[in-house]
Amino acid sequence: MVNIPNRHLAVYALYVLGGDTKRIHTEDIALKCFELFPHSFSWVNYPQHPDKDIARIALCDARKAQYGALVEGRAGQARGLSAKTKRKPAVDGWRLTSSGVLWIKENQDNIERFVGSGQAKEHRQKILRELKRIKDHPLYTQYMESPDRFYPGIGAIADLLRCRVDAEEEIWEQRFEAIQRKAQVVEQPEILKFIDLCRQARLKQS
Repeated sequence: MVNIPNRHLAVYALYVLGGDTKRIHTEDIALKCFELFPHSFSWVNYPQHPDKDIARIALCDARKAQYGALVEGRAGQARGLSAKTKRKPAVDGWRLTSSGVLWIKENQDNIERFVGSGQAKEHRQKILRELKRIKDHPLYTQYMESPDRFYPGIGAIADLLRCRVDAEEEIWEQRFEAIQRKAQVVEQPEILKFIDLCRQARLKQS
């Protein structure tokens, strides 16, 4: 595997940064791309410096349907209001789509052989450690003891998600989605069922 497109290298860099479960800033991805693939993501005349624009173009290509729509997001502008529209610019950040996560699973070994890195495996282990907190929570123990009769209180769900009971809807959904994406990535169907029941119970009590 010699000629790997930059878009695929950027997708891999996004993955090892945690882009399967959260949005990652363009600059962070550019630095990781340079760290892993310095010859592909550096300035021409000053190869000791990372080129953010190469990473941005690679990510934009990976976002295109013709290349599998492996990522979603965009490189935002500087903070503050736009002089023309008086609106805040779009938030910078990229995340793998479900197609991107599947692509990583199918191509991870080849990319790792190319880069000589075990960072993808390290990332998976990190996700498993984060999900262990969910499995160690009393609410998950309650679920495992009686899945068919499991109906958690909203206070216990808030404790699981580490948010307030009166938190805004957006916060609740962000916390649910974060756990859900992690469980999907490392293929933990029992946690997915558990989180789905927690989400349903919370909606009925709100």
